[in-house]
Parts: sequence; C-alpha cells; structure tokens
Amino acid sequence: MQLVIFDVDSTLTNTYKIDENCFVRALALEFGIFGINTNWTEYRYTTDSGITQQIFQEKLERLPLSEELVRLKARFVSLLQEAFINNQDLFNEIPGAANILASLQLNPDWGVAIATGGWRESAKLKLQKANLEIEGIPLASANDALSREDIIKTAIIKAEKFYQVEKFQKVVFVGDGVWDVKAAYGLSIAFIGIGDKKLTSVGATRVIKDFTNFEDFLKILQDAAIPRLSMNTILHITKRQQWEQAKNLGTYRADSLESEGFIHCSKSTQILKVAKRFFNSQKDLVLLFIDSEKAEAEIRYEEAEIGELFPHIYGELNIDAVYQVVDFEAAEDGLFELPQEVIDLEE
Repeated sequence: MQLVIFDVDSTLTNTYKIDENCFVRALALEFGIFGINTNWTEYRYTTDSGITQQIFQEKLERLPLSEELVRLKARFVSLLQEAFINNQDLFNEIPGAANILASLQLNPDWGVAIATGGWRESAKLKLQKANLEIEGIPLASANDALSREDIIKTAIIKAEKFYQVEKFQKVVFVGDGVWDVKAAYGLSIAFIGIGDKKLTSVGATRVIKDFTNFEDFLKILQDAAIPRLSMNTILHITKRQQWEQAKNLGTYRADSLESEGFIHCSKSTQILKVAKRFFNSQKDLVLLFIDSEKAEAEIRYEEAEIGELFPHIYGELNIDAVYQVVDFEAAEDGLFELPQEVIDLEE
C-alpha cells in the first residue's frame, strides 16, 4: 500500500488568508502582542506551535505557558467560527478536494492521511466548514510537534497503525508552501505542489492547480518524485536592518552595488568562507536564499581572488526572488556555523 498525505490550508481548504488574520488577531486580543512578522518563511518552524513559541520569545522573552496556549487556541478557533458566520465563502474547499478524499478512501492501493502545520482544533474546524469529510483519516498537527518534518513523520506513524502496514511502499506529500517542499526533501518522500507554480523553482517536480480530475491526480501520484530542493539557489549575507528596509521598498540594494556594480552572492559550499572573511564576529545578520531563475537582474559567475567562481547580481534584487531568510550570526567565538537550511540544499 502507498500513502498520500495532505496539508490543509491552501491545499485542501482555501483558508490561508482568514487563518493568518485570525491567528494574528488572537495574539493581539489575548496577549496584547502586535506588529508580528507574517512572512512565515522567516520563522524557524512554520507551524502554529513553532511560530507561537518564537513570537513569545521575541516579544515577551519567554516561552508560552500551557494555559496560555489553551487560551490562544480557544480564541483562535472562536475567531474562525465568527469569520465563518460572517462570510462562509472564506472556508471553501480547493476545487475537487472532497471528491479526492472520498475517492482515495475507497482505493485499496492508497492510504490517506493529513499533516497540517496548524493546530488540530483549528484544522478540524476549517475542514468541517469546508464540508470535507475526514472521519477515518489519520491526522497529525502542530499539537504533535514543532517542525513540519516531525508532523509528517507522526502522520506516517499514525497511518501505519491505522492501515496496519509495517511500511508504505511509497509516501507522497501534497502541499502548497516552500516549507512543504523542504519538509518532503528532508524526509526523502515524494511531493506534489498545489496552486503556486513558484514551487517548481525550489525543487517541486510537479505542481497542479487543483483536484478537479481524479484520474489525472492518480497518475500524478504514481509519478510523484522527491523534490530536487533549490537547485537554483544562491546565497547572500546582509544586515537584518537592510533586509527589513528592502522589504518595504520592494527591491534590495547591497552597498557593493554602488561601489562595485553588483551584489556579491555565494553558492552553499562557499558561504562559510565568505562569512569568515568579511563578517567575522558580526551579529544581527541574515542569510537570503535567492532563486537565481527569478532574479530579474543579470547574474554572472565570476572569478574571485581565491580562484573560485562566485555568482554576482548586476542590479537590484527583486524581493520575490528571495524565498527564504534565516538568522546568521557569529557564535561567541566569532565563528559561523552552517545553518541546517544550507546543509539541506543540494550542492
């Protein structure tokens, strides 16, 4: 037997925007936390539990208490229910999702599971309001783990028990975000993207619009492959403040663009050398993950003093070419360690 695992927001339900809106409001109403960063790719864990933990650490300098998480979830679900009453169209299924779930449950070759970065309580509510029947489908959520990888692992374990199989012949994860591609790559499982074609630029081998054709989807499931994560990724180190300014302007300009005519970038195998030479002991740095195929300015690979070819961007960098941003600071000894996100890149 094979297993297909579905994400929820923007994969099975068209609830991404209302989910984000209610999540932000819940934090403000319950804890007076405002002005949070809603670029979820910049969080270490793009899950409700992981994002909440990081926000508490940044805003309140502590982890949330168990009773505070209970309050936050309750407020979040209450706001979602209120939003549904006001506008039911905010909770539609992705076209064909209900039929796909029902049809797959009748297919002896495939097991079905759900792995969502949202909390179980809110995920179940959104699925219910979108009229998606999930009775008898194993579900893992942010209640089970902080990272998407661990949530997917939990979904697989639950599915193995539910379907009474020792190991699935193949596992396919269906999701809509860059973080979903990363999770599938990290777990070495097949992936199908839904909705956003940009997922192909970060490694997804197949992206579909929706689930309207069941027979086509079955064929895509059979052919689904492990992502080739970020084959076109180049990296750039900058100050967090400069990046924040760039997000407001819509384009990023490094100091070197004025002085040398280009923005210095590196491949994953070069980034530690660059950090050691030019950013030793510096703090408050971030590492930009740039999809070179989406960069509008010309990129040239040119030889540097050490004899290696480095990618140089000859012009301003359009913000939408940056698909991920991670903290990148020197340790107490002044040296840098390679972030896991860079280790995960194909070299």
